[in-house]
Amino acid sequence: MANNFNMVAFMDALVEGGFSARFQLIDSPLLTRDYLDMRLTQWKSEMIQWMVGLVVVQSGVTAVLFKLLH
Repeated sequence: MANNFNMVAFMDALVEGGFSARFQLIDSPLLTRDYLDMRLTQWKSEMIQWMVGLVVVQSGVTAVLFKLLH
């Protein structure tokens, strides 16, 4: 059995029914391994930046507390 799905008719029916936001989701490209690898790399970079920033802030707060308590 051949795949007889008519994407144009389906999208027209969605738009007529007021589902334009849903149409954008359907029309968007599928996730690929390259895209996921790129997003994971970005996420790792952001996490490293946050962790380094938190260590710097924590060190500063600790130094101020030692200075105030002595």
